[in-house]
Amino acid sequence: MSDFKFWGWDKKPRTMLRFVKPGDIFCFQFDDEKYGFGRIISKIMTGHVAEFFDFSSSGPNITESIIKKSKRAVSPVVIDTYGLFDKKGYPDSEWRIIGHQNNFSPENVEGVYFTYGLGSSCKKVDVFDNEISISEHEAELLPRLSPHSDYHIKSLLKDII
Repeated sequence: MSDFKFWGWDKKPRTMLRFVKPGDIFCFQFDDEKYGFGRIISKIMTGHVAEFFDFSSSGPNITESIIKKSKRAVSPVVIDTYGLFDKKGYPDSEWRIIGHQNNFSPENVEGVYFTYGLGSSCKKVDVFDNEISISEHEAELLPRLSPHSDYHIKSLLKDII
Protein backbone atom coordinates (compact mmCIF):
# COMPACT_ATOMS: atom_id res chain seq x y z
CA MET A 1 0.00 0.00 0.00
CA SER A 2 1.23 3.46 -0.89
CA ASP A 3 2.20 6.06 1.70
CA PHE A 4 0.99 8.75 -0.73
CA LYS A 5 -2.52 10.10 -1.00
CA PHE A 6 -3.47 12.62 -3.67
CA TRP A 7 -6.71 14.59 -3.89
CA GLY A 8 -5.71 16.95 -6.68
CA TRP A 9 -5.87 20.64 -7.44
CA ASP A 10 -9.61 21.29 -7.28
CA LYS A 11 -10.50 19.70 -3.93
CA LYS A 12 -8.83 22.21 -1.57
CA PRO A 13 -8.31 25.70 -3.00
CA ARG A 14 -7.30 26.91 0.50
CA THR A 15 -5.64 25.14 3.43
CA MET A 16 -5.71 26.85 6.81
CA LEU A 17 -2.29 27.32 8.39
CA ARG A 18 -2.93 24.98 11.30
CA PHE A 19 -3.65 22.09 8.92
CA VAL A 20 -0.40 22.34 6.92
CA LYS A 21 1.94 19.57 8.06
CA PRO A 22 5.18 17.80 7.18
CA GLY A 23 4.67 15.41 4.29
CA ASP A 24 2.10 17.62 2.53
CA ILE A 25 2.63 17.71 -1.23
CA PHE A 26 1.91 21.07 -2.83
CA CYS A 27 1.57 22.49 -6.31
CA PHE A 28 1.90 26.09 -7.42
CA GLN A 29 1.22 27.84 -10.68
CA PHE A 30 4.64 28.99 -11.86
CA ASP A 31 3.39 30.88 -14.91
CA ASP A 32 0.61 30.57 -17.51
CA GLU A 33 2.11 27.36 -18.90
CA LYS A 34 3.81 25.63 -15.99
CA TYR A 35 3.20 24.23 -12.51
CA GLY A 36 5.85 23.50 -9.89
CA PHE A 37 5.73 21.04 -6.99
CA GLY A 38 7.19 20.53 -3.55
CA ARG A 39 6.76 19.03 -0.11
CA ILE A 40 6.57 20.44 3.41
CA ILE A 41 9.58 19.19 5.40
CA SER A 42 8.87 20.65 8.85
CA LYS A 43 7.27 23.45 10.85
CA ILE A 44 9.56 26.01 12.45
CA MET A 45 9.10 29.27 14.31
CA THR A 46 8.54 31.47 11.25
CA GLY A 47 6.62 29.13 8.96
CA HIS A 48 7.41 25.86 7.28
CA VAL A 49 10.53 24.51 5.65
CA ALA A 50 9.80 23.21 2.16
CA GLU A 51 11.64 21.41 -0.58
CA PHE A 52 10.97 22.05 -4.25
CA PHE A 53 11.20 19.26 -6.81
CA ASP A 54 13.13 19.60 -10.06
CA PHE A 55 9.92 18.70 -11.90
CA SER A 56 7.40 20.92 -13.62
CA SER A 57 4.31 20.11 -15.64
CA SER A 58 1.77 21.79 -17.88
CA GLY A 59 -0.93 20.67 -15.42
CA PRO A 60 -1.25 20.52 -11.62
CA ASN A 61 -0.67 16.76 -11.37
CA ILE A 62 2.19 14.72 -9.96
CA THR A 63 2.53 11.02 -9.14
CA GLU A 64 4.29 9.04 -6.46
CA SER A 65 6.81 7.70 -8.98
CA ILE A 66 7.68 11.23 -10.17
CA ILE A 67 8.18 12.38 -6.58
CA LYS A 68 10.44 9.41 -5.85
CA LYS A 69 12.55 10.17 -8.96
CA SER A 70 12.69 13.93 -8.37
CA LYS A 71 15.61 15.74 -6.82
CA ARG A 72 15.61 19.01 -4.92
CA ALA A 73 15.75 21.98 -7.26
CA VAL A 74 17.32 24.17 -4.53
CA SER A 75 18.29 23.80 -0.89
CA PRO A 76 15.21 23.73 1.42
CA VAL A 77 13.71 27.16 2.12
CA VAL A 78 11.38 28.70 4.66
CA ILE A 79 8.09 29.61 3.02
CA ASP A 80 5.34 32.03 3.98
CA THR A 81 2.80 29.27 4.59
CA TYR A 82 0.08 31.64 5.74
CA GLY A 83 0.37 33.95 2.72
CA LEU A 84 0.68 31.12 0.20
CA PHE A 85 -1.89 28.53 1.37
CA ASP A 86 -4.23 30.11 3.92
CA LYS A 87 -4.65 33.85 3.34
CA LYS A 88 -3.81 33.66 -0.36
CA GLY A 89 -2.12 37.03 0.06
CA TYR A 90 -0.19 37.17 -3.18
CA PRO A 91 -1.98 38.46 -6.27
CA ASP A 92 -1.36 36.42 -9.39
CA SER A 93 -0.26 33.37 -7.41
CA GLU A 94 -1.97 30.09 -6.77
CA TRP A 95 -0.61 27.53 -4.29
CA ARG A 96 -2.49 24.44 -3.12
CA ILE A 97 -1.90 21.36 -1.02
CA ILE A 98 -2.72 18.49 -3.41
CA GLY A 99 -1.67 15.44 -1.42
CA HIS A 100 0.15 14.01 1.55
CA GLN A 101 2.89 11.48 2.19
CA ASN A 102 2.18 9.49 5.35
CA ASN A 103 5.14 8.44 7.49
CA PHE A 104 7.25 11.14 5.82
CA SER A 105 10.75 11.39 7.22
CA PRO A 106 12.93 14.12 5.66
CA GLU A 107 16.22 13.04 4.13
CA ASN A 108 19.41 14.98 3.49
CA VAL A 109 18.58 17.82 5.86
CA GLU A 110 21.69 17.54 8.03
CA GLY A 111 23.62 20.75 7.65
CA VAL A 112 20.61 22.78 6.47
CA TYR A 113 20.49 25.88 8.67
CA PHE A 114 18.95 29.32 8.70
CA THR A 115 20.10 32.27 10.79
CA TYR A 116 18.68 35.23 12.69
CA GLY A 117 19.93 37.84 15.13
CA LEU A 118 22.65 40.47 15.13
CA GLY A 119 26.08 40.82 16.68
CA SER A 120 26.62 38.55 19.66
CA SER A 121 22.98 37.39 19.54
CA CYS A 122 23.23 35.39 16.31
CA LYS A 123 21.60 31.97 16.20
CA LYS A 124 21.37 29.21 13.65
CA VAL A 125 18.26 27.07 13.40
CA ASP A 126 17.99 23.67 11.73
CA VAL A 127 14.91 22.36 9.91
CA PHE A 128 13.59 20.88 13.18
CA ASP A 129 13.69 24.28 14.97
CA ASN A 130 16.78 23.46 17.07
CA GLU A 131 18.73 26.64 17.88
CA ILE A 132 22.47 27.09 18.36
CA SER A 133 24.34 30.31 19.18
CA ILE A 134 26.87 31.26 16.51
CA SER A 135 29.25 34.08 15.69
CA GLU A 136 28.23 36.99 13.49
CA HIS A 137 30.76 35.81 10.90
CA GLU A 138 29.19 32.33 10.74
CA ALA A 139 25.73 33.94 10.48
CA GLU A 140 26.83 35.87 7.38
CA LEU A 141 27.40 32.54 5.60
CA LEU A 142 23.88 31.20 6.18
CA PRO A 143 20.51 32.10 4.65
CA ARG A 144 18.31 34.34 6.81
CA LEU A 145 15.42 32.79 8.69
CA SER A 146 12.75 34.71 6.86
CA PRO A 147 9.75 33.32 5.01
CA HIS A 148 9.90 33.37 1.23
CA SER A 149 6.98 34.78 -0.76
CA ASP A 150 5.65 33.64 -4.11
CA TYR A 151 7.94 36.13 -5.87
CA HIS A 152 11.07 35.01 -4.00
CA ILE A 153 10.43 31.33 -4.66
CA LYS A 154 9.73 31.83 -8.35
CA SER A 155 12.92 33.90 -8.62
CA LEU A 156 14.90 31.07 -7.02
CA LEU A 157 13.43 28.49 -9.38
CA LYS A 158 13.16 30.45 -12.65
CA ASP A 159 16.25 28.94 -14.27
CA ILE A 160 15.76 25.45 -12.84
CA ILE A 161 12.21 24.22 -13.46
